Amino acid sequence: MSLDFTEAIERKVMLFDGGMGTMLIAKGLTDREVPEGWNIERPEEVKAVHSAYIEAGAEVIQTNTFGANRIKLAASEEGRSLDPSEVNERAAAIARETIDESSRSGIFLAGDVGPTGLFFPPVGNLTPGEARNAFKEQASALERGGVDLFLVETMYDVREALEALRGIREASGKPVVVELTFERKPRGFFTLFGDTPSEGASKLASEGADMVGSNCTIASADMIELARIMRTEIDAPLIFQPNAGKPEMEHGKAVYRQRPEEFAADMMEIVRIGANAVGGCCGTSPEFIRMLHEHLVHGH
Repeated sequence: MSLDFTEAIERKVMLFDGGMGTMLIAKGLTDREVPEGWNIERPEEVKAVHSAYIEAGAEVIQTNTFGANRIKLAASEEGRSLDPSEVNERAAAIARETIDESSRSGIFLAGDVGPTGLFFPPVGNLTPGEARNAFKEQASALERGGVDLFLVETMYDVREALEALRGIREASGKPVVVELTFERKPRGFFTLFGDTPSEGASKLASEGADMVGSNCTIASADMIELARIMRTEIDAPLIFQPNAGKPEMEHGKAVYRQRPEEFAADMMEIVRIGANAVGGCCGTSPEFIRMLHEHLVHGH
């Protein structure tokens, strides 16, 4: 495929897809299952999610591989029974097939890379080398599966985000997008490990990330403020993928109450601030992406 993502983001604001886990849960994924296992066991369901996002107007879809690095898979019984390389290759193949069968052209495939779930010292005993090798292995499999770029997301420690970026770079020359996740505190936005948006994103950009930004944890209204800070302080292309509001627990399940209209209006404010790409995270569905697509097309 001759599409070049870095050229595309210079021409227009790119629309990424929304939540994968949210959609799989709606299709019956249980707490005991590993979402990535569905790439092997229920590929048609995964394909249906990709297809729905493409139909909604997404220009970048993400593989169902958020927790598909070797370290994260080893944390659960089902995960330990899965081969990381097979899971990632299959996920990329499923998504690539969906793109090829779509009537739309110009859709990019992002290999989705999430955190290991372990921590570096002094909190945990994960080593930079272990993290980097796990990410390199995952990226190599996604590369074989045919992704156009990589999306490192929901990173709560800049050090781990940097190891992901380095591991991917050892496996591939494709563009890498890196999103940190922040909590809003009285003094501003911070990652779990105290990184500020400007410190974190600057380190990633100087290490060679093609696009930096934030996803998850916070809702679209708070993401507006975060986007303003990052656009003022960072020169690199920026991406934002917030949640559909704050989750409320109902019968042991997280319920997101935000409506697609409100989400799209907030995201357009983020576009006006200067975002180069937007999309959704937890709680967002193809309906959210469709509404945002309409706003982007009509310039609301």
